Amino acid sequence: MIIGLIGLGKMGKNHLKELEKNSKIKQICLFDPFCKENFQHVLYDDFDSFLEEKLDAVIIATPTNTHLQISLKVFTKIKNVLIEKPLALNLEQMLHIQDIAKIHKIKVGIGFCERFNPVILTLKEKLLQDEVISINIQRISLYPQRIIDVGVLSDLSVHDLDLLRFLTQKEITKINIHKDYYHNERFEDEVMMSLELGHILASIHNSWNAKKITRKVTILGKNHTYEADLKNFTLYIDDKKVENLYNNSPLQGEHKEFFKFLQGTTTQNLASIEDALKVQEILERVC
Repeated sequence: MIIGLIGLGKMGKNHLKELEKNSKIKQICLFDPFCKENFQHVLYDDFDSFLEEKLDAVIIATPTNTHLQISLKVFTKIKNVLIEKPLALNLEQMLHIQDIAKIHKIKVGIGFCERFNPVILTLKEKLLQDEVISINIQRISLYPQRIIDVGVLSDLSVHDLDLLRFLTQKEITKINIHKDYYHNERFEDEVMMSLELGHILASIHNSWNAKKITRKVTILGKNHTYEADLKNFTLYIDDKKVENLYNNSPLQGEHKEFFKFLQGTTTQNLASIEDALKVQEILERVC
């Protein structure tokens, strides 16, 4: 396969690192007109020349405010596209991307890579044998200087709203969001949510104001208590550490599923445009 990667910021380089480990990839073509670093792959600064390569798929890992413009141009040339979350800045842009993807018959996956965290995949399988009562998610970190176009809701909260749906296979029926602004009056950096998914109660805390990174999911089930550390890939059930059923990194798992998807294989875990729309509809309904 020949894969194109657009954007070589932090997330783009994470994608590149995983792509370089994949023996099935014959060539990686890069595009980022602002990057001046040296790579072992061809780095294009002209977008049209980049798209003229015989690319089997493209990964878009640029800032969110560029996703719409880049996607629409990519769709005219490439039939398989993975777009980093969030899909776009708002619901209107996302719907536009969806419409054009349908017109050009593009296969689109969305980069909710936390779905492929080995702890999440293991937890999801364990929950099949239990009944979820409540879920608490903490995803807090230091303030990210790299993000200049969205707040914590679009950067962090979208992961956890998607995880609630992914783990429970239920839709969010009620939500209350409390947010505050400490660093920037335009973009929120502190968020707390209370939610319901049918009879399941949930809470989410997302922040850019911590002095360390925390990514934890606590689930109370009818039979067991589950504590998942997404950063350290550890899962405890009733205080007993459980071995993960998977050994992939989140991006490695996402890439593997995406490549199956572009080859026509049915995928269970890769997020779709519809999944991105569900999350954005929730946010725009209450914000």
